[in-house]
Amino acid sequence: MLAGCGGGHASGDAGPDSQGPTADADLRGTTAVTITVEPDGMDAQQLVEAIDAATTSIDMTMYELSDDHIINALVARAKASVKVQAVLDGSTGTSTQGGVDNKSFNMDAYTKLTAAGVSVVWSSTAFTFTHEKTIIIDGTSAWIMTMNATTSAPTSNREYLALDTDPADIAEATAIFNADHALQSIAPSGGLVVANSNARSELVALIDTATTTLDVEGEEFSDLNQNGIVQAVANAGNRGVTVHVVIANDDPDPTSVQRAKMAGAHVVVTGPTSSDGTMTNPYIHAKAVVVDCTATGCARGFVGSENFSTGSLSYNRELGVIFSTASELAKVKAAIDTDFAAGSAQ
Repeated sequence: MLAGCGGGHASGDAGPDSQGPTADADLRGTTAVTITVEPDGMDAQQLVEAIDAATTSIDMTMYELSDDHIINALVARAKASVKVQAVLDGSTGTSTQGGVDNKSFNMDAYTKLTAAGVSVVWSSTAFTFTHEKTIIIDGTSAWIMTMNATTSAPTSNREYLALDTDPADIAEATAIFNADHALQSIAPSGGLVVANSNARSELVALIDTATTTLDVEGEEFSDLNQNGIVQAVANAGNRGVTVHVVIANDDPDPTSVQRAKMAGAHVVVTGPTSSDGTMTNPYIHAKAVVVDCTATGCARGFVGSENFSTGSLSYNRELGVIFSTASELAKVKAAIDTDFAAGSAQ
């Protein structure tokens, strides 16, 4: 995984989307989600099999693409007359992008896919990064993921893959893909969590619903926007919610950690640094929230590509989903609990 996965702009107390939460009144989200937690020993074979099974279309937006199994599956579908289209992140390592040259990283995949007849475009320069990781199959399902399509991601990182079959979500994800593939702007309207559109307000509103417990797991935890993620987490702690925050061991932001702790949140840093994860000690590349869990289950949660940083929420293309499927929330909660228990208290 390249450095600076969710960066682009430094954290701060001002920036786009600085208004308060304006999320939908019903934040329970869809129930049509199935979660895969990585690493699970299958090397994302589920995703490859989903691509292999496509019969009409595949629409993919991907920040990093280097896994030959996924690339070859896409090539095979294109050669089988399935309509395959892709948007790959084309950031080129300018100083405002933290030196990340994703265009070079993705060039081999771009070349192979284009040669096979896949309609591939580089991402719009309207975004610092197109950090989204979504694959839409046959217009009926969407894999909305924290995981990049790299060889190491499913074997070395804590990742969450949400297989969403909600027709409204698929329609919205497809509309966003079509606009991004055409390099056109779009104002998303639906239930998905979209950056740089509604992501901050939707996530803050989700966190604001917590009445008993709040679990947040993220590669980054640094959105110090006036009405941002860190303040929402602190607000939850201040109103008596039991808050657990799990952050990757890759230079966590001390100001954000301290603000959460002062509000009573329990914050841990865990795992190895980026690119050094293993099956038993994964790098925390996750981006997940779980709210109001009891012995009988959790109320709702979030999985998506959004890091909990100002850059990710304000300047990137990102996609995530809020869901309330009890069995799938339990998977995310169990993984966060495992990572929290392995962490070092801050």
